[in-house]
Amino acid sequence: MNLLIVDDEIVTTQVLEEQLDRALLSIDQIYVAYNTSMARDILQKNKVELILCDIEMPKENGIHFLEWVREQKIQTEVIFLTSHEKFEYAYGAVQNGAANYLLKPIDMNKINQALLRVTEKIAWKQKTEEIREYWKIGKRKMVRYFWTRVLLEPGVQKQGLEEEIKQQGIAEEIQEKYCVVILHFASGKLDFGKEKEQESIYKFAMENILAEAFTEKIKMENVICWEENTGTYLGILSEFSEKETKERAARVRKIFEKYFPDALQIGYISPSVPFYEAGLEKEKIMEYDKTHIYDEGEIKEFMALLREKEASGHILDEDYILQCLNKGSRVSTLEYLQKTLQHVKQTMHSVEGFRNFQVELTQLVSKYLHDKKENMNSVIRDPIYLKLDMNAVKSEFSMVQWMTWLMNKVFDLTQEERKEKTEKRITDQVIDYIREHYTEDINRNTLSERFHFSPEYIGKMFRKDIGTSLNDYINSLRVEKAKHLLENTNTKVIDIALEVGFDTLPYFSSVFKKYTGVSPAEFRKKE
Repeated sequence: MNLLIVDDEIVTTQVLEEQLDRALLSIDQIYVAYNTSMARDILQKNKVELILCDIEMPKENGIHFLEWVREQKIQTEVIFLTSHEKFEYAYGAVQNGAANYLLKPIDMNKINQALLRVTEKIAWKQKTEEIREYWKIGKRKMVRYFWTRVLLEPGVQKQGLEEEIKQQGIAEEIQEKYCVVILHFASGKLDFGKEKEQESIYKFAMENILAEAFTEKIKMENVICWEENTGTYLGILSEFSEKETKERAARVRKIFEKYFPDALQIGYISPSVPFYEAGLEKEKIMEYDKTHIYDEGEIKEFMALLREKEASGHILDEDYILQCLNKGSRVSTLEYLQKTLQHVKQTMHSVEGFRNFQVELTQLVSKYLHDKKENMNSVIRDPIYLKLDMNAVKSEFSMVQWMTWLMNKVFDLTQEERKEKTEKRITDQVIDYIREHYTEDINRNTLSERFHFSPEYIGKMFRKDIGTSLNDYINSLRVEKAKHLLENTNTKVIDIALEVGFDTLPYFSSVFKKYTGVSPAEFRKKE
């Protein structure tokens, strides 16, 4: 216990400091001030439980100093010393709660006895405060246990809860109605740190934030935490109306976004209900939460969510997906499916919506593969597919993983057929080009530049589709055109050779004889 002596007489302060019975009074430290200004400075820097103060001093007397002490709400006891027995002094001392009023000259025996009585009073007050604080802590623990039972032990009846409140003596702590706020955090997202002490500090801070937001006097006992459905949940008994709770929840969300980004999946605010129905509201919310998927981190009114109508009818545009599949448009298909999935999530927010999406896409793919003479069993029996399929409806991310694997598998299975069709279309284009330009210098290199494939690929693809080489096909076509001119015109042979695309007469004659068995001149005579 610390004592402050305030007196402008230096001799008086020395006598008091030397002759006070420190052991009897359990005094640890004695501070001395020769005016109220010094005394103020000491009180602002140190804890002082007891002040021994003169009344009449220069500039400011002890009564005014005591008034300042009370205004500052400094918890200390004051005994006055004075040489003058004036009524106004005694009255002022009593009015400001002085513990005693002693007259000079100093009688150390009387002063020690007066101080002893005051120190005993201080000790009694401290003990009483400790007991009161211990009771408050005990009561808070009882209230927390009460709310834990209400929220986590379904089926507790109103009568049983009322009896428990009475037995525990916590009636003053339980109000008539509350809004139940349930916050759903993603598993593993609330990273409080590895150290136990750090984890305890973070949890305390979080509970304090929620208690300050949703209770009048920061009742942290109104905040309950539990693990369920592979997620972390915080339940808060809000003492405010549904409207005010929603406003306060918006501020809480901003705090979580700053300090725990991406941790909050969804929050629910129940209507204002009697305290004994809080558990029932929590159960309704948890049942809803099990079958709906959110990850935007919003805190919403539960009744408003129940009123939302789920979308009906077909989810997917079957014609568009089949068109993309037939074209081999892998990127377009996946982009469309992802946008559709986001729409399902935003409008339905339910596992049922995700499940319908999954069923429709599976049926569409199965039909498509059947039409392409591919076996769907090779897809659905794949161990990777089985694992992805099992977890698909748990989240948007899991559904994206499932559909991406499935569609890539489908595109891979049907890629060879599309490749063959593509090659066939290119061969047809090459033939059309040769028929239009056979009189020009055409070979694998010129066709490669025209169709943007390598010369080797052009030649190989053409032989595969037509059964003959490019060179044979071109020469055969030129010879057919030359035969027509030899039969129906009198044009010179050299001119016919040049007209159908040959550079020299000897080469024309050689090729012509190879395909007809005779020379151009002999062919004309024969005809």
